Amino acid sequence: MSLPGKRVTRALLSSSILFFFAAFAGAAETTSQIVQVKIGAILASNQGDEFDSRLAHLKKQLEPLKYRSYRLLKEESQKVQRKGNATFDIPGGRSLVVTPQESGTKQLALRVHLQQGGKPLIDTTVRLNSGGNFLLGGPPHEGGALVISISATAQ
Repeated sequence: MSLPGKRVTRALLSSSILFFFAAFAGAAETTSQIVQVKIGAILASNQGDEFDSRLAHLKKQLEPLKYRSYRLLKEESQKVQRKGNATFDIPGGRSLVVTPQESGTKQLALRVHLQQGGKPLIDTTVRLNSGGNFLLGGPPHEGGALVISISATAQ
């Protein structure tokens, strides 16, 4: 084989090897990724003017709800594989199941299922940036409304 032919063969072989490793690394990143899911159960009411200091990072998100009082009732965090379930007990005999779905590296898709006594209350899928947070306006609870904060971070 001539010298130019050897160079072309080496270049093609090197490119093929690099492509294989890049594809393998990308596949490994999306299939084995762990997601940190954190929930907060918040009682929003018009009884009193208390604003729980542990909710300071959510103040701008809570303001449009127009309640006068916000109190954190419960906070919990779990690590879960994509397509796995993170199950949380929510005040009032409710259960929240969060299932991270396949998505990009910067965005997460979460299937969110809230139920009470086996009866589904909410079943939806939301997308958010990794490290992002969203609020789920919920059912009546103790003279106010239960608001659930859900955040997720790809690990």
